Amino acid sequence: MPKSDNIFLIVPVSSGIKLLSMIHDLRQIDSVFLFSIEAECEKYEDLLDKYSKLIGIFDQYTNLFQSLRENIELCIQQVESFKFYEQNQKSTRELSKESGSFLWLRLFKDVVLHLPHDEQAKKEMFKKLKEYYYNNNKQLKWIDKFDTQYKSEDAIRWYTREPCLYKQLNRALRTEDIELLYTFRYFIADLSKQLSQEYEILRESFDSKIKFYRGVIMSNEEIHKLKQNVGKLISTNGFLSTSQSKDVALKYTDQSTTQQQNVLFEIEYDFQKIDSIIAASIAHFSQHPNEDEVLFDLDAAFKLSCVTRDDLLNVTRVVMEITDEGSAIAQEHTNEIRKDMNSSSPVLVFGRLLTIIGEHDKAQRYFDRLLENPNGPNEEFIYYYMGLVQYHKGNYEQALQHYEHSYKIMSNDINSREFALSYVLNDIGAVFKIQGKYDEALDYFMRALEIRKNYSDYTAIATSLVNIAVIYRLKGEYDRALECSMESLRIREAYLPSEHTETAKTLNNIAEIFTDKDELKTALEYHEKSLKMMEKCLPAEHDDIASCLNRIALVLTHQGKYDEALDYYMRALKIREQALPKEHLRMATTLSDIGYVHYSTKKYILALEYLEKALKIRETCFSDINDIGRVNIFTYIGLTFIKLHQYRDALTYFKHALHVGKIVYPIGHVKLTDCFINMGIAFREMGHYDTAFEYFENASKNEDQNSAKPNPISLARTYDSMGMCLCDQGDDEQGLEYRMKAVRIIEKVFPRPQYADCIDPIGHAFFTNEKYDCALECFFASLTIRVQCLPSDHIDIAQSFLLIGDVFFELEKIADWESIEQYRIKARFYYEQALAIYREKQHANTAYVLHSIGSIYENIHKYHRALEYYYQVWAWYQQYPPAEDSDREKCERSIARVKWFML
Repeated sequence: MPKSDNIFLIVPVSSGIKLLSMIHDLRQIDSVFLFSIEAECEKYEDLLDKYSKLIGIFDQYTNLFQSLRENIELCIQQVESFKFYEQNQKSTRELSKESGSFLWLRLFKDVVLHLPHDEQAKKEMFKKLKEYYYNNNKQLKWIDKFDTQYKSEDAIRWYTREPCLYKQLNRALRTEDIELLYTFRYFIADLSKQLSQEYEILRESFDSKIKFYRGVIMSNEEIHKLKQNVGKLISTNGFLSTSQSKDVALKYTDQSTTQQQNVLFEIEYDFQKIDSIIAASIAHFSQHPNEDEVLFDLDAAFKLSCVTRDDLLNVTRVVMEITDEGSAIAQEHTNEIRKDMNSSSPVLVFGRLLTIIGEHDKAQRYFDRLLENPNGPNEEFIYYYMGLVQYHKGNYEQALQHYEHSYKIMSNDINSREFALSYVLNDIGAVFKIQGKYDEALDYFMRALEIRKNYSDYTAIATSLVNIAVIYRLKGEYDRALECSMESLRIREAYLPSEHTETAKTLNNIAEIFTDKDELKTALEYHEKSLKMMEKCLPAEHDDIASCLNRIALVLTHQGKYDEALDYYMRALKIREQALPKEHLRMATTLSDIGYVHYSTKKYILALEYLEKALKIRETCFSDINDIGRVNIFTYIGLTFIKLHQYRDALTYFKHALHVGKIVYPIGHVKLTDCFINMGIAFREMGHYDTAFEYFENASKNEDQNSAKPNPISLARTYDSMGMCLCDQGDDEQGLEYRMKAVRIIEKVFPRPQYADCIDPIGHAFFTNEKYDCALECFFASLTIRVQCLPSDHIDIAQSFLLIGDVFFELEKIADWESIEQYRIKARFYYEQALAIYREKQHANTAYVLHSIGSIYENIHKYHRALEYYYQVWAWYQQYPPAEDSDREKCERSIARVKWFML
């Protein structure tokens, strides 16, 4: 029987009594279950005290199978310490990329060592164990024994000799069960302290390097991952068991299959270089002292040196070395936590740790437990942290209630709580901000800042400054926003670790200001710096990384790089599906943004699908929250319905957007201007021109009241919409005059591909009215924008070339004799530019451009060349049949006509 196997032995009572003494100490035996069809269990209960692996004596199949299932599940969670972080058990982590994933356990250990090591903590542990084993008399007896006999100096002995204890503890570590780990805090602290003491003895025994070994069975996939990560850092979630003896380790590698391989880990420890990783020889505590067991503490880190095949030993050999590399960032953050411990209860700091790592539900249950002691110490802080948890869960009204309760208690003791009060004021402001109540938010942020300045707490001052900057940005006061953000960045770079999430967030805030100012290249640079920093500081599935990806995608959308934008949005969505509840406000935000990308790429049905998912989340769970995101969803759905020619549906959503916009935004805000314009567009499409024009005028009046620099794009949209409305009513002259004003405004702003899309229809209007000079001005403006924003072979650039070619083609027909040749050459030149792109993309417009060039040659009587192009059209239609038969017939007529001319 391979030593790597785990046996769960079910035997009759009669034979089991004889076997127990012979098999109990075998490593492969995990658990023993005795079964009897007779009600004689009590007769043999003394065996439960004698044999720790004997789980129980059962006379009911139901109880037996339940106990067996529980123990198998526990065993599965002990099987292997080395698993990469992407897997559910999260046992190993690639620290070079994901040092944030390693951080939580180090902080947890640090918190545990600072928590009260008192009788209350000990009682909680025993109570939890009794609750878990409430129906297992054998384990309950063991727990009573543990309760009465346990001493802190015997922690290692109890850990190594009692399967019940180490199984439960390791399960909590492997699965990152924070609540269970907190319950075991008393024992974990004892075990870590005793390992530290034994570590000093181990260090004295060796001058320099020593090797430790661990033999396991691993899947081919896991081994492949190890090979891919050579040179990187990994860590274990748990106390890692190894041996000083290679032979002992090899005993656990005597089984391999086509799907699994024997693996021998060799761990090199250079005691002269490293002194921060705790490892202790525990052979003298173990029931198997001949195995020379060495146990590593919770936060051990290793560098993966090489993965090779050793055919002689029939193992895959994995060489690792102990390192403290990668823990520098963790140490800096640990120091921050320690600062909090000096100023507040470690009990509260542990709850804060849960919120830091995104375990909001667990944090909520934890603080609820603390509140079971009403009017106890730190009650005001408990309510504050509960508010913080609800804020992160998107329950903003509940968050506000908790914050206000905390504020009320702190206000009664203002002298000693004034600085803490600044945090409550700040976070109340954050709730008002997300609810779109910007003036209230700014007031609370300012009050928090004034308190913090009195205490010269620069990191807190930086937080206030960036929050104030966000409000200024949302109000359109960009210069003030940038000034506050840059001051915050200088403070954070001076007082925080070199790479910190708060610094990354400041970079994001600066980027958003540049985005709003249309300086997209600069915005993208700041966002990319932020993302790089976030990925070093946080777990890969953290929502802050998703937020950063979302912001990068937004900038790429503005740049017209829709495929790249969609890729970033989908990455953000994947993270949020794992990090957040399905019905979370930020899930709605990402879904809405994805919908807008599909809208921008003219995939209107797909856009509607994502937008309606986003709206469902908001209407189901957050119907009371009026914010920017709510306005955006209503607006995007309305615009999509406009494209689908469902104008009444569009009007309904535009009305919702305007209603919320008036609640969220101050008078004069650019978003309100857009809401008025969209209302006007819907009415215009429905033929209600007078009502439409009223809304366009309201948009113009709102823009006049913009306290910040007027938004040129909104102004251009207003002029264009008013012009279209006048044209629809028959006043083409004044209407086109308004529309040309829009073009000349757009030409002066920072280019975006979307702006070219706005200009093209205006150019078409001039073209239809035979105002070719104005049409050319529009189409050249559109081309200039696209050339600056898009790849040279982009299909939209071909569209601009085609449109310009069409104008010159028409000018040729009406030009005087001296200009005809000039227009003809220009028309052919732009058509050929369009053709090169269309043909490469196999675009349907290829046939149209070929026919147009053929027509130019036909007009100058170069019939052979004309026929050449017409035949190319014919060949194209043979390969790509046209949507309309009339196109094929037109080509046939052209060929026949030219052939007749050639007779």
